[in-house]
Amino acid sequence: MEDEVKEVHDEAVSASKRSIFVGSAVFCVLFLVIAGGLAGYYGPNILLPRKSGYVHVLSNMTAADVAEEMHEGGYISSPLWFRIAAGVTGQAENLKEGEYTINSSMSLQTILGKLTSGKSEAARLVIPEGYTVRQIAQAVAKLGGNVTEEDFLAAAKGSDDLYPYMKGNRTVTFPTEGFLFPDTYFIPNNASAEDIIKMMLKNFDDHLTGDMKKEISQHNLSIYQFVTMASLVEKEAKYEKDRPLIASVFFNRLRIHMKLQSDASVSYAMGSHKAAYSIAETQYDSPYNTYMYEGLPPGPIGNPGMESMKAIITVPDTSYLYFVADANGHNYFSMTYDGHMDNVQEHMP
Repeated sequence: MEDEVKEVHDEAVSASKRSIFVGSAVFCVLFLVIAGGLAGYYGPNILLPRKSGYVHVLSNMTAADVAEEMHEGGYISSPLWFRIAAGVTGQAENLKEGEYTINSSMSLQTILGKLTSGKSEAARLVIPEGYTVRQIAQAVAKLGGNVTEEDFLAAAKGSDDLYPYMKGNRTVTFPTEGFLFPDTYFIPNNASAEDIIKMMLKNFDDHLTGDMKKEISQHNLSIYQFVTMASLVEKEAKYEKDRPLIASVFFNRLRIHMKLQSDASVSYAMGSHKAAYSIAETQYDSPYNTYMYEGLPPGPIGNPGMESMKAIITVPDTSYLYFVADANGHNYFSMTYDGHMDNVQEHMP
């Protein structure tokens, strides 16, 4: 009987020890999870390479949307953990629209504090392909920041911030024209006009790869001439398929010393924007007017995008010398003046 009692007692003690062990293990796991969670929330992120930038939060974005955007941008290591932190702290429903400076070493507490503050630290500036310096100046002024249209235009007339290959040897209205890369920019609230221009020039330089420079030289063009040609194509083409063919027309005309006769050059010279110009208007005396003067204009007539620049590099071998656009912007090409006039009669409004 005593043996049975002892056995029962030993089993009870053993069970108690197991219970204590399991309880301790569970406590340790919970402690580690909580400690890890607190460290992940309050501590700096040491898992990612150092990176800084802007996160654009839209009014219709959920915490999951923002998490994915930041993860893709390289600012957070785990979208799931961000969603959990935002949900547990009650901040998931309080994310505010705006532009926020984020770096990959920030704690989740700091990031969520920014995203729920509503204190936008930058303005989103969208520059479409083909915009001129004057149009960019207007877009910058509309941001409502420190930079006025006049400030931007004055800075755009400077050449100190240009990369050496961006400098031409003819007198131009704006030395920076053509090299302010069309893109979406996040402009810090305290940015000056020169800061914005430097940002755009660097973006252009980042996009102009070494391979592109080699291909440009194979066409016997300087980079400045290349950008000038691309700006003409950008202004003349509405559809991607037309760009290389328009480029071929310009190359063919240059080869035989025929004036380019680009309406877009008249538009830039006159500072107007029209679908077509009269004969009298095409005689407007300006070095930018390619109806009046042979060859390329003194400099770019806008800021071309990548597709127009690629069209110059990949220009096909054609015999086209003329093109005309219909009311919808589709271009029709011909090798002879008679063929061109037939296209004009058929397709022009």
